[in-house]
Amino acid sequence: MNYFAIGDIHGCFKELTSLHKKILTHKNFDVKKDVLIYLGDYIDRGKNSKQVIDQILKLKEDKINTINLLGNHDQFLIDFLINKHNNIKNWLNFGADQTFRSYNIEIVEFIKDGFEDEVIDGLRNKFLNNIEDSHIDFFKNLELVYSTKNYFFVHAGINPSNKLSEQTKEDYLWSRSKDFFKKDFQSEKVIVHGHTPEEIIISDPFRINIDSGCYFSGKLSCVCVTDSDNSRIFITA
Repeated sequence: MNYFAIGDIHGCFKELTSLHKKILTHKNFDVKKDVLIYLGDYIDRGKNSKQVIDQILKLKEDKINTINLLGNHDQFLIDFLINKHNNIKNWLNFGADQTFRSYNIEIVEFIKDGFEDEVIDGLRNKFLNNIEDSHIDFFKNLELVYSTKNYFFVHAGINPSNKLSEQTKEDYLWSRSKDFFKKDFQSEKVIVHGHTPEEIIISDPFRINIDSGCYFSGKLSCVCVTDSDNSRIFITA
C-alpha cells in the first residue's frame, strides 16, 4: 500500500486539480489499495476554498481512499461555525475573508457594524445558510493524525520533547519547535507534515515537510511513501 500525502492547499483549486491528476495517473498509484492523505488547511488565503472541498468530496464519492486531517485554519472554521465562538478578528488575520467569499459571503458587509456577538451571529447564520451539509460533515469528521508502521502524518508536526503518545492537539496544529526542524531530529516514526511553507520539499531522515506555500508559490506538493521500504517519491503541481 502506498500513502500519497498532500500538503496545505489553502483554497488553491487549480493546483489541487492538477496534483490529483498527476497522482491518480501515477504508475505507483493503485486505486484499490492506495490512500490519499490530506494534511489539513484546505481553506483560507486562496480564492477557492469551497471548490477544494467539493473536489475532495467528489473523490470520496468515486471510491478513492482518502484520509482528511485537521489543520489550524480548519479549526478556525470549526470553532466559528460549529462551536459558535466569536473568533472572527483572529481568523481574519489568517485569510478568512477568502473562505467566506468562496461561499458567496462578503464579510465586510457584516463586520463594518463591529464584532459584537449579535453581529457575528448574523454572519454565522448567513454562512450556515450558504454552506452545504456535506461540507459541515467534512469539517466535523477531520482527524488529528494518521499513523502507519513507519510514518506519522500530522498537520504541523510534534513537540520533540515528548513521545508521540504525549502530544497535544496544540502540538499537532501549531508546532514550530526549533528542535523539530533540526537535521538531527529523531522520532519513533518519520513525521510527514505541512504548516510551515518552504521553498523546497524537506526530506530529512525523520521528517518530511511538503508545504510548498501553494497560495503564494503556485506549487502544491505530495510525497508517496510506503511501509515496505524507505523510498520517497515527490510530486509537485
